[in-house]
Amino acid sequence: MRNVKNPLQSTSISLISLIVASAVLTQAPSLHAVITVDASNTVYYDSANNSYFFYYDQNRSQDTNVQGTFLETSSTGSNTLISGYNDGDGTGNTPGDNSYADVGESLTLAQAGSITYGGNNYVAFYLEANQKGKDDGTPGNNYYDITKLQIQTSSSPTIASYNPDDFNASSTNMAYYYNSSDPDNETIRLYYGAGNSNWDIVLYVPENSFVLNDTDPNVPDAEETYIQFYVEYHNTAGADYWGYDRGADIIPEPSSTLLVSLGAMIGLLRRRR
Repeated sequence: MRNVKNPLQSTSISLISLIVASAVLTQAPSLHAVITVDASNTVYYDSANNSYFFYYDQNRSQDTNVQGTFLETSSTGSNTLISGYNDGDGTGNTPGDNSYADVGESLTLAQAGSITYGGNNYVAFYLEANQKGKDDGTPGNNYYDITKLQIQTSSSPTIASYNPDDFNASSTNMAYYYNSSDPDNETIRLYYGAGNSNWDIVLYVPENSFVLNDTDPNVPDAEETYIQFYVEYHNTAGADYWGYDRGADIIPEPSSTLLVSLGAMIGLLRRRR
């Protein structure tokens, strides 16, 4: 576990903008609203899951702390709704219902690690999207448009098959659940950046949302708790990647920004005296 600082050093975030953003993000979303995360809308708080989507600063988009890809989905070259999950078998395109997954590596909670923000621990999932087209509202054009995103834990490193209809928000092992077809849900549009090896968006899920497995008393629970990650989204262009980062940073807490602002004010007053 690491304590985090500010990765968005090139992004100026004032205390006022943080307060306004917090007020907006805590309001109930409107029916079928579109939630966009990009350079103009850098953060979205998913109140249903106590989770955060962040725009990942492009100056750090090739951060070597990102440990690697656990899920890679194929390029379709057209506007196609595709799905994929990290089946953990080490090979691509298997089984048949996971045909768009080129890479689906197993991932334990211990591997993913956690970061600390606001006194709470989070697990970070990084998206590198490669989409293109006119930003005309068509699903997948210039954005990674999520239809379903489900993250749960298991004692098994592999998944024989995945039927998203079998999983719902009430599942005891569900760490994160999003389904655009649920009543009053929004479309989540995630920014795509500057091509390969550039991480565009990061999703922070509370560590305490992950149900631990304890099958062997001689093995730490986090090492035998596997993360099963399933996503459905619209693809228009290149392959897309999900990775993890044990050393990730996130934007400063409002309290930290306040302290910095107060420190600057005190320094200014001293100089005037």
